[in-house]
Amino acid sequence: MRPRIGYKKLAAVGVAAVVGVASTIALTSGSASAAPVFGYSGYSFGTDVQAGIAGSGPQVISHIGCTTDPSRKSKNDLATANVNKVALAKSVTTDTHAFNDKRGNGVTSTATAADVKLGSLLSITGVKATTTSSYKNGKLNYSAENTYASVRIGGIPVPGLVNIKPGTKLAVPGIGYLVLNRVGAHKTASGIYSYAQAIVLHANVKNQYIPEGVDVVVLKVRAEITNPAIAMVVGDAYGTQANVNNLAKSGPTSYQATCQGTQGKTERVAVGELSIPKVAYVGAVYTTKYGDVSKDKAAVEFTSHVAGVKVGNLSIGAIESSASAWKTKDGKVGVTSSSNVVSVKVGNKVYDVPNKPNTTLEIPGIAKLTFNQVMRQSRYISVNALVIDVYSLNTKVVVGHSAAGVIG
Repeated sequence: MRPRIGYKKLAAVGVAAVVGVASTIALTSGSASAAPVFGYSGYSFGTDVQAGIAGSGPQVISHIGCTTDPSRKSKNDLATANVNKVALAKSVTTDTHAFNDKRGNGVTSTATAADVKLGSLLSITGVKATTTSSYKNGKLNYSAENTYASVRIGGIPVPGLVNIKPGTKLAVPGIGYLVLNRVGAHKTASGIYSYAQAIVLHANVKNQYIPEGVDVVVLKVRAEITNPAIAMVVGDAYGTQANVNNLAKSGPTSYQATCQGTQGKTERVAVGELSIPKVAYVGAVYTTKYGDVSKDKAAVEFTSHVAGVKVGNLSIGAIESSASAWKTKDGKVGVTSSSNVVSVKVGNKVYDVPNKPNTTLEIPGIAKLTFNQVMRQSRYISVNALVIDVYSLNTKVVVGHSAAGVIG
C-alpha cells in the first residue's frame, strides 16, 4: 500500500520582480499582536537502513512536518517490509498525528510489527514503539516506550522483557548484535523532540540477511513540538544538486534545513572539493542557517556558497545566495533574497553575467544557464543562484540554493 501522507509541503509559486530587496506585507489589521502558534512534526518508520548500502531506505512511512495544524495525521501499513530483499518485518503499521486536547499541544508517533524474523537466528513478536512530545501549562513533556511480546535468539527465549532497560544490547550469533529499547529526548529553547527505536540490528559478520557493517532499525518513531511562538520558521540550503531526467544523480551538498530555528546561533556545514561523476567538478561548498523564534519574533536566514563549478570547458566563478524571512509580533511578514555569480567563461571567452532575476544565457552546444532563479510567496522565498542545463548529458545542476519562510 502506498503511504497515505497527511501533510502538504509548503509550495513556492510565482516569480519575484526584484531581487535583493525586502518585501514586507502586513497580514493582520486592527490588532497589535498575533496569537502564538505551535509547530508540530514527527515520523514513524517501519524499517530504516542507517549505514552502508542495503537496497532499502525508510519503509512504511507516516510523517507530518513543519505544520501549525493540530489536526494533521498520517497513517500507513504494509504486509511485509523487506531489507536487502529479505522479508524482515510482517504486518507493519505506522501512525503519526498532532493533537490539541486535554493533554496539551503535541505529537504522538507509533509503529507496530506482528513479527520480526531473520531465519532461525532471530525472532521477535508483538513489537511496538511509541513516543509523545507535548506542551502544557508552560511545560514541555515527553514519553517514549518500546514493548515486546517475545524475543528468541537462536530459538532460545530471552527473559526479562517486562522491565527491559533502555539500550539493552544482545549478541546474535551469525549476525552481530541487536539493541532493544532505544529511547530518549532532546530539549532546546525552541521546544522538544522525543524518539523510540524498538530494534536496532547491527551486522558485523558476513551473513545472508544484512550486509556487513550495516545498521537496520525496525520501528523507528519521533515526535516534536515547539514552544508557542509568533510563527514557525522553515527553509533550507545546499551547494549543488544534479538531476538526470528528473531523477537525482547527486544529492544536495552541505544540506541544511530547519523547523525550529537555531536558538539565535549561526550553524555552518562545509564540504571540500567534490566531483559529480561525468557531469561536473565542484569547488569547496558551505552553507549557513540562522533562526530565532519566540513569542515576539520569528526570523530565519539561509545562505549557500560555492567556490566554483566546471562542466567540460565551461568554468564558473564563485557562486552564492541567501534567503531570509521574518515575522514581528504586530503581524508583519517580510521575505528577501539575493544571489551572485562572479564569472562565466568557456575556454578564453568571457561572458557577461546578467544580474536580473530569472535571466538565461545560451552557450551553443554546451549549456543553458539560468541566473538568479527566484520563486516567491508572501511568506516564503526560494532562490537558486545558478541552474545549468547540460545539453549533452540531459542533466540539470542547481548551484547555490537558499530558501526561507515563516508559517503562522
